[in-house]
Amino acid sequence: MIFENMGRASTIEQQKIAGLGTRKKAIMLIAAIAAAFAILGLLVFGAVFPPSVSISPTDGSIDISSDDLLKISASSYRGEILGVTVRQTTLDPMGASIEERDIEGSLVNGVFIPASGDSLFEPDSLYDVTVEAKLKNLSLTGIESKTVTETATLRTVITPVPLFTEEAQIVEIGKPIVVEFNTPIEKMSYDIQPAVTSTMTIDEENPSRAVISFEGYQQEQQFELTVTSATAKNGAALPQPLTQKIATTTPLKVTFVPGDGESAVSPSEHPSLTFTEAIRNPELAESMLTVEPATLGTWEWAEADRVEFKPLEPWQQGQQVTIRLKGGPDALRGSTGSFLREDVNSTFTVKPSKMIDVNLSTQTVMLYDNDTLVRTMICSSGSQATPSLTGTYSVYAKAEKLDMRGEGYFAPDVPWVLMFNGDYTIHGNYWATSFGTPSSHGCVGLPLNEAEYLYNWTPIGTIVSIHY
Repeated sequence: MIFENMGRASTIEQQKIAGLGTRKKAIMLIAAIAAAFAILGLLVFGAVFPPSVSISPTDGSIDISSDDLLKISASSYRGEILGVTVRQTTLDPMGASIEERDIEGSLVNGVFIPASGDSLFEPDSLYDVTVEAKLKNLSLTGIESKTVTETATLRTVITPVPLFTEEAQIVEIGKPIVVEFNTPIEKMSYDIQPAVTSTMTIDEENPSRAVISFEGYQQEQQFELTVTSATAKNGAALPQPLTQKIATTTPLKVTFVPGDGESAVSPSEHPSLTFTEAIRNPELAESMLTVEPATLGTWEWAEADRVEFKPLEPWQQGQQVTIRLKGGPDALRGSTGSFLREDVNSTFTVKPSKMIDVNLSTQTVMLYDNDTLVRTMICSSGSQATPSLTGTYSVYAKAEKLDMRGEGYFAPDVPWVLMFNGDYTIHGNYWATSFGTPSSHGCVGLPLNEAEYLYNWTPIGTIVSIHY
């Protein structure tokens, strides 16, 4: 019995030992599995949350103020900052580069501090930040280390500045003064000299623009507009007042060809008007221009600043033609918005085919038609005491009979009178006994039959040339 008990005890002990071994193996297995899961977790964590470099403000940030700090860091225990480079680019009001410089400094508790001790960020600047760092991460093969470079471009607040020019801003009638800024603004104050009644609004659709309407517009005015203050939507303020010259339009002017009063104009002439600047509404020419007497033809723009009238038929010889052009702001407008202050007109005389040539040396009157001599007459011109006036004139009136009187003489019912220069005329001389000798009081006298022929042959406007 004793041996049987001893055998049983031995078996129980063996079973206990075997049980302990199994539990130990299980614990070891569980520990191994736990370790594997821990490593897997670290790998997953490293994959989901890899080591990185942080730059604040972040890349692309704008409207950074001088109070903001540049903060740079790497992932805790897994990163090390090796170096930081900061380059500042100063910008003009239009955003163009003015100057570039590298800023020396160091990281203090994760904040970049310039060596100068001044604030890093200045208005109207771009900052290119480059960070070099060493990052560590766990992999299946162990801890891996790599060097990375991170960059960020930052822009500070833009100081509001009106985009004025050295040249005066030209303002046309019905249009406001426009003040363009380099950034959207919330408010603006200004002064105009000489003082005018005006109102200012900020364009809702484009808050970078302020418009100033004023009363009493006249051409050829000069003003000085001073923006005394302005606040941008980013909170920045205009650093100092700025002034812009303002000018209203210079009145539009026009040159007529042929000129006013010009005579001997060719029957085939195409009258033209040349303006001091290109015309922006040439389509109004037909309604703004008139020809008197009414003449069939068309107005055509030969150039942006020159319009011609092309009659369907040649002008009548000796005809007087008047061209009228309407003025004012509702008529033709120049490229700057200028306009004629008032209506203008010009009158020319078409060259007649006929000409009367008076030769005082030979005391003859020669008649030409289209440059062809058709008749020669003998005459009696002004005496030495009262000579005939030389020059080129045109017949402006005719009379079959006219009383003539002057100092010491009176001649009633003088026939066949052609008036060409005030009281100077060509006429029939019924009191003369001979011709070919200067003897009149300044007029050109002809035998009655010749005077009658000349009177009937001559239309108004005929050129009269008197010479020696």
